[in-house]
Amino acid sequence: MFSTWAQDPEVTRYLAWSPHKDISESEAHIQRSIEAWNSGASFVWLIEHQETQRLAGSIAARNQEHGINIGYVLARGFWGRGLMAEAVNAVAAWFIEQPGVERIWATCDVDNVASARVLNKAGFQFEGILRRWDIHPNVSTRRRDARCYSRIE
Repeated sequence: MFSTWAQDPEVTRYLAWSPHKDISESEAHIQRSIEAWNSGASFVWLIEHQETQRLAGSIAARNQEHGINIGYVLARGFWGRGLMAEAVNAVAAWFIEQPGVERIWATCDVDNVASARVLNKAGFQFEGILRRWDIHPNVSTRRRDARCYSRIE
């Protein structure tokens, strides 16, 4: 995780966290992810590229009041291959079949065209712009507008 994407400023540009400066930051993230998994608050999967067996990214699904919120990150060397759209589609399809889950949703920065394309390819529908929604510290210290997408049962 650390060497593949977490320290890459281009990969983390539109994320809610800054690039990791030290491997201990990635280790702490992994520990928090395990704890969240065990509590049922969120679930993080690592994505392995099948042909090379290299770690390519991760996808998170968070239990929230209005459904399951998805977020993801993919190492630069794997961009443009359809891997993330495949992963998002698989996670969304599984969750939408679970009892009580009616909505899967995700947001992305208005300037993050690649992420918007992933959501479209994964069958999500554009709902609109959420004004001043997220802080992406690698772009601005102020809240930025975000595109909102969803899949419903």
